[in-house]
Amino acid sequence: MNQITMTGSRQAASPATHRSAAIALRTALANLPMIALGLLLGAAFLTGHLAATTAGLALAGLSLLVTVVVLVFARRQLRADPRSASFARLAAGLAIATLMMALASDALLLTAAWIVTGRLMAGLIGHVGEWSEARDAARRANISFAIGDLALVGAIVILSLGAGSSDIAAISAAVPAMVGPQLTLAAFLLVIAALARCALPPFSNWLMRSLAAPTPVSALMHAGFVNAGGFLLIRFAPALEAVITARSALFVAGIVAALVGSAIMLVRSDVKGALAASTVGQMGFMLLTVALGAYPAALWHMVAHGLFKAWLFLGSAGTICTAPTRAKSLPKPWPAIIALATLAAATTLIETQHADALLPVGLALTALLCALVVAMRAMPRGPVGLFVAVTPIVLIALNAAALAIMTGLQPSAAQPLVSPYAQVVLLSLFLAGWIWQQQVVSGEKALPRPLYARLIHAGSTIPA
Repeated sequence: MNQITMTGSRQAASPATHRSAAIALRTALANLPMIALGLLLGAAFLTGHLAATTAGLALAGLSLLVTVVVLVFARRQLRADPRSASFARLAAGLAIATLMMALASDALLLTAAWIVTGRLMAGLIGHVGEWSEARDAARRANISFAIGDLALVGAIVILSLGAGSSDIAAISAAVPAMVGPQLTLAAFLLVIAALARCALPPFSNWLMRSLAAPTPVSALMHAGFVNAGGFLLIRFAPALEAVITARSALFVAGIVAALVGSAIMLVRSDVKGALAASTVGQMGFMLLTVALGAYPAALWHMVAHGLFKAWLFLGSAGTICTAPTRAKSLPKPWPAIIALATLAAATTLIETQHADALLPVGLALTALLCALVVAMRAMPRGPVGLFVAVTPIVLIALNAAALAIMTGLQPSAAQPLVSPYAQVVLLSLFLAGWIWQQQVVSGEKALPRPLYARLIHAGSTIPA
């Protein structure tokens, strides 16, 4: 009797054992790509193909910090998702590939890591595979990333052949001796690769469609992925600086993206949609800053925006806004006062000969002054009110200190693209547009209906 019982137990346990072994095997196989990326990163370090640069360390630090936070957040938010393990693997692989891209001293290694990050992000965007919206979003992302990848490969091939080496330092040193047309083509291809990765028009469609992905994926995009276009252009800054037409095209593209992103954000009522549109605008500002040659300001923008926007996305899942639209605007005459204060600060920068990054610094100051006004209006009495009032002032001081530190670590371009006075003119135009935006938000003015319809459907009706 005991023997029969034991035999039956072994037979019953056998299928369960087989299932456990099969699951373990599938898990091991699924982990192989991530393990391979880790081994490749280690091999690159041991063979001397990694180098610490200011831009690389900024991107690597941003990626590591945001990825760790997102993985901790996703453990709870995706605990009922059967694909949560797949998300964790893709997120970890994306972080490893981003580290490799950020620290690579060889252009071919950087390009390979760039391509891998694109494929991993497309996989994350299509996380909910049975949902047609997610599949379509992943398809659009793959198309945009493929265009950017091909542009980067073309640029790196041209630069490597011209320098006789794929080492980034050697390429930078050889740029002055390169032939004009080939260098021009390489610079424009680098700009295209950056536009595709930063989701600037005409590539912004993939970012607006990526809202079909879970919230942790949206936050993870800012962990060095969507910001990587600025890093790429700073890493190959000598090639960009040598071709003034490429810098000018980047400058115009940044202005267009800033305007388009801000306009879409103005009409989107969904939180994630507004945040995604804001990213398009912010990436426009970042690349505009790169085009101006203010690399320290662009790097600090990359880090600060990545951290802040990832935090906003992680909090968007529990956000419910019941305030009327008018409550989101500043009352008169605050917009005009802030604009005048910004222009006065810009004049001071010109007088003190610190106006290389006048436009982006002026826009950042405008945002911080807005935060200060909002804090003052919502300030309660007592210690809490004091804390609310002091916070924006502390933020202004921290941003100024961080920008000063970044300026000491990362030099700007030798030749600025636009004179300080031209930047004042552009800053005045942006401030005028911002004041008009405040009037629209407050209900004083309204967008034309065709424009409103076009903006509110941006990202869903524009063909890939």
